[in-house]
Amino acid sequence: MTSKLFAAAALVAASLSAHAASITAPSATFSGSVITFNEYDGLVTAGTVDLGQGVTLSATANVVLGQDAFDLGDNGLWTGFASSPDRDGHFLSTAFTAGSGVVSFTFAAPARSVGAFVNQFQNVGQTNNSMLVVAYDQQGNVLESFSVSPNTAFDGYDEGLFVGFTRAQGDIYGFGLVNGSFVVDNVTVAAVPEPASTALALVGLGVAGLAARRRRAA
Repeated sequence: MTSKLFAAAALVAASLSAHAASITAPSATFSGSVITFNEYDGLVTAGTVDLGQGVTLSATANVVLGQDAFDLGDNGLWTGFASSPDRDGHFLSTAFTAGSGVVSFTFAAPARSVGAFVNQFQNVGQTNNSMLVVAYDQQGNVLESFSVSPNTAFDGYDEGLFVGFTRAQGDIYGFGLVNGSFVVDNVTVAAVPEPASTALALVGLGVAGLAARRRRAA
């Protein structure tokens, strides 16, 4: 009986590990450790910064930590007064001198899910802005990527999208945003579950499946 349960759990684990999903949503779709940038006050960086909680920022020039106001053109304005589950207070902003650049966050331990609330500068009357969202493995290779074009109200405040990734195998070691001038807040990282808790969860799924089969057979 036990061997059958573990076999069922292994099948569930295999199907989960094959599943990966990019995230584009109005709000965060999972919980985890959150980097808010509220402890910074206009720090300009073009290198690496230890953000705490095992997260390190790497950026090209003209990235500001602790920004309190940023004009997004036709996408409205971000302020330091926002207060919501998606973002609050200070945030990270970019204003790349060459029109594009990279902001990346690397993790000391692998993550299962990672994302952030973002918006991007958009010229008046245009809707073709685009930013690249990237997940990296431990060696810095691209695991997944997709492009997103934030389009929010020109007279809006603190609007945006939550973008990121969820991968059941928990192999995300880096998260990057590329291109244009953009803003980022509430970088959220969900760690990989401990092996013991994962095993218990899989066994629980196996038990649930066995119970369902017995009910059908009754």
